[in-house]
Amino acid sequence: MKKSSLLEDIKKARIKGKISYRFRPKDLKEKCPGFAVSTYYSFLSRHISGKKYKQYFIRHSRGVYSLKDDPVLNERSLLEFLP
Repeated sequence: MKKSSLLEDIKKARIKGKISYRFRPKDLKEKCPGFAVSTYYSFLSRHISGKKYKQYFIRHSRGVYSLKDDPVLNERSLLEFLP
C-alpha cells in the first residue's frame, strides 16, 4: 500500500526535475509509480477549477496539466520537501 499521496509525489517529481512544468497523466504514471492507472487520470481531472474538489492543477489543454502552486516556481514551498 502506498503511504504518500499522489500530490506529494507530483511535487517531489517537479522539484527533482523528473517532470516538466506541463505534464500528462502518462508522465506521472512513469515518474510517480505506485498508483492504479485510472488514478492518474481521475485525480488530475477532479482537481481542476470548476470542480467540487480542491483545485491543485491548471488544465492547459486536453490531457495537459500543471500544478497550480508549482513548488519550483514558488521557492518558499521548496523548503517543505528538502531534507
